[in-house]
Amino acid sequence: MNFRQFVVRNTMRNKHLYLAYFLSTLFSVMVFFTFSVFAFHPSLSDGLNQAVQIGMLGSAVLIYGFAFFFVMYSMGVFLQSRKKEFGLLMIQGMSPKQLRRMVFIENLVIGFFATIFGSLFGVAFSQLILWLSRVTLGIDFNSYFPTNSLLLTVLSFSILFFLISFFIQFRLPKLNVQELLKAGELGKGSFKVSAIKSILAVLLIGGGYGVALWAKGTAVVGAFLPVVFIVVLGTSFLFNQSSLFIIERMKKRASFFWKKTNMVVLSDLAFRMKDNARSFFLVSVISTVTFAAIGTLYGVQEIFLGGIGVTPYSYSVMGNEPQDIAAVDQVLDKHHIEAEKVSFTYYTNEQLQYITESEFNKVAQTFDEETIKTDGQAVQLSSAQVFDNSQQVASVEIDGQTYPVEEMVESDLLAVYMTTVILPDSVSSRGNVYQDTYWKVTKGSKEAQIAAGQELSELETYGIQSTEYLKDTIIKGYAPILFVGIFIGIVFFVSAGSFLYFRLYSDMDNDIEKFKMIYKLGLSKKELKKMVYQQVGILFFTPITVSFVHGAVALTAMYHLFGLGMQIAGWQVLGVFLMIQFIYYLIARIFYFKKVYRGVIH
Repeated sequence: MNFRQFVVRNTMRNKHLYLAYFLSTLFSVMVFFTFSVFAFHPSLSDGLNQAVQIGMLGSAVLIYGFAFFFVMYSMGVFLQSRKKEFGLLMIQGMSPKQLRRMVFIENLVIGFFATIFGSLFGVAFSQLILWLSRVTLGIDFNSYFPTNSLLLTVLSFSILFFLISFFIQFRLPKLNVQELLKAGELGKGSFKVSAIKSILAVLLIGGGYGVALWAKGTAVVGAFLPVVFIVVLGTSFLFNQSSLFIIERMKKRASFFWKKTNMVVLSDLAFRMKDNARSFFLVSVISTVTFAAIGTLYGVQEIFLGGIGVTPYSYSVMGNEPQDIAAVDQVLDKHHIEAEKVSFTYYTNEQLQYITESEFNKVAQTFDEETIKTDGQAVQLSSAQVFDNSQQVASVEIDGQTYPVEEMVESDLLAVYMTTVILPDSVSSRGNVYQDTYWKVTKGSKEAQIAAGQELSELETYGIQSTEYLKDTIIKGYAPILFVGIFIGIVFFVSAGSFLYFRLYSDMDNDIEKFKMIYKLGLSKKELKKMVYQQVGILFFTPITVSFVHGAVALTAMYHLFGLGMQIAGWQVLGVFLMIQFIYYLIARIFYFKKVYRGVIH
């Protein structure tokens, strides 16, 4: 048996040792392949404009770069967990040069199988994503064999694994044989906690939050980079220093430290936090970017749709041009759509828009809304539209006559882009006159309404609007961009979770040895399960909690750019990802406990 055969057989026989690293690399290949399927898909590449195509290309480069970093990081952690193995091999006569060569060949073998199986799983996974995109976003992708994606993935990751296999040799632990053999027995040593940096972390994050929440309108753009810098720096200090400071304080509280199993959990928690500080920092930043990107994309779509969806009418003609009204009636009849029609008049005067009581109530009755009685005064209207920032005024003046405003009611029968009021029919001056006609559909499918709207949009007029067709156009035009954003965000978020699980898996041998000694002293299975669950929970929820708060502030700042408060769309995005992380935690803790318990009792 030559050296190369020894390395290959050693890799194959110790599959369990290499499993975590293999799965992380396989996942990276599968994700890149799946994204490339969409990048080369005829339905996307032919239908997108140049800006979106450039975005798709940039996203592919970003995913590839992230894959390189993720695989490199995973391999580094993997090597650090094999110090004792390297020591045993060196005792048996393996030279440092042969050790580096062994790592090089191992990585090529793992990379080869990860590329093959990752591409195969990618074919199945991409079909699932294509189906989900059709069901959830209405994007109808045609089936095709992804030859270009397959070639690109194999070529790209062959280069990637070759480069990593070459550079990873220089990251081998530089310890002598004795230190390698005692790697698992060496103490954790000591560390110093900087109170200044701990406090600075709170000040930096708090200051960044304050600026982000204070900025309004275009000021959000100017504050973006400074806020990102100070919050990222504060987050680094938070995990490197503040978390350790808090843990040390908790350990000094005897009543808490000696309660039940807290002593075991807290005994090496500070060292775990110190070891995982970089992982926590990366996961927090990656997750925050994910939350902000998807929340922004989804939120902007909801803002656009929200402005259209609140309108009560299905079709409208602005200006009451006779030919436009006749065209709408004709098209609706053609598509067998029945609708009630109402025409009304309203007025504008400088910065004021107003409608008489009788005209407003005529429209309100058509759309089954509550009528308004002015009693000789003015009633101000507000809108449910997200861009409506109307402030109640005390009174309005028309042609020298003052009408006090006693109440403000919400209604979307009129577009509220300025101060809008209902006045008594006796108002003397009418101002600039505008006339509109609305149609309320009483019978007709959504598909028929969209088809009718499309036909009306082809007419050479700007006064006709179809609500269902306009919403359908926005959704279909925005869907590919939203799909790409959501896909990349999920990739980064799942990758962040893989970071955490890989870190947990790499510390398993030490956990087994620790719990095995405590188990001999009478530790019950229930207590062991509780400690493992707490340990996994801290690992999974510490960074995600920080990123959740970061994401909420980032999305609030984004909405401030439009002069809005935090929208329900932002909370929905954060809630979905929090639920995904919780499910990930439930699955991870079960598998991890089974592995630890099996190692403890044997």
